[in-house]
Amino acid sequence: VLRITTTESTKEVTGHQVTGHPVPLSLWQSLSTPTDMTLAARCLGERGFFTETVVISRLVDVPAVSQAIAEQYSEGCFATWDPELCALLATVTGSARPVDKGNITEDDLAIISGVRTDGKGALLRHVNGRDNDPPSSEAVELMDMDSLLPTVSLSPEWGISTDVPVLRSKLHGHRGISSYDPQVVEYLPLDPPFYDYLVSCATSSQAQGIKDAFSRSEALHNPDDLRKMVFTVLPGHGVVIAEKWIAGKDPLQAIWEAMDLGQLCIERRIPQGRMEYVPGSNGSMILRVL
Repeated sequence: VLRITTTESTKEVTGHQVTGHPVPLSLWQSLSTPTDMTLAARCLGERGFFTETVVISRLVDVPAVSQAIAEQYSEGCFATWDPELCALLATVTGSARPVDKGNITEDDLAIISGVRTDGKGALLRHVNGRDNDPPSSEAVELMDMDSLLPTVSLSPEWGISTDVPVLRSKLHGHRGISSYDPQVVEYLPLDPPFYDYLVSCATSSQAQGIKDAFSRSEALHNPDDLRKMVFTVLPGHGVVIAEKWIAGKDPLQAIWEAMDLGQLCIERRIPQGRMEYVPGSNGSMILRVL
C-alpha cells in the first residue's frame, strides 16, 4: 500500500517550456559538442549500454497511448554541457519517434537551458531550421542536479574562458553496476526511503533523490579528489553516471573507457530494493543486494 501511495503521490516533471531567442543555425553548426555527442552515442552503443527502443505504435495503434507513454518513457539518455551555449545538450525522447540512442544524429539533440521556477519541467531553447523535438523524460533531473554542486573555471586549454558546472557529462540507462573501482569512481547512495519506496522516471521525486545524492559527493566538491566519475543506482530503474571535466577527453569518453578497463562494470540486471557495495578480493567494490 505504501509503495502504491508513493507512486500516486509523485508528480511528473515533463511540462517543458521553450524560452529565449532561438539559436542561429550557423552557431549550432559551428559547435563541436553535437558531433561529440554523436561519437559518444556510437561508442556507448557498441558497448550495449542502451536498452532496445520501444516503439509504441508497433504494439498498439492508438496515438493517444503513444503520446501518453512518450511523456514518461526513456530508453536511456545522455547529456553534456556546452560552454558556448551555457546550456546542456541532451538526447531527445525516443518514444514520440524512434531514436536509436546508440546511433543518434545532431537532429536527435535538445538544448536544456534551465528548470522552470515551479519545477514542473525544463526550460528549452530551439535552434532555427531544426525539428526541435523535446528532450528525454529525465530532462529536469539532468539539469537540476547541478543546482547544489559547485562550478569550475575552464583552463586555457579548453579554448574558452568561462565558469561551467563541475559535471561535464551525464549518462542514464536502464542498467545496473555490478562493481566499480573506488580509486577511480565514487558511489553515491540515495536517501534510505528510495530503496523501500521506488519512484519512476520523469517525476519530481526521482529528480530530488538524484540531486540530493550527488550533492553529497566528495569528488565533486573537492577539486583535489582524483576520482573523475560518480554514479548512483535507482532501484527498479537504472543508473546515473556523471563525469567531471577531463582535459584531452571527449564528452563521456572517460566513462566508456572505464567500462573497457573494468573500473565500472555494467550489467543488465537492476537491484529492485535495498543494496550496498562491499569490498571485493581485487580492490573493487562489489554489489550486494540486501
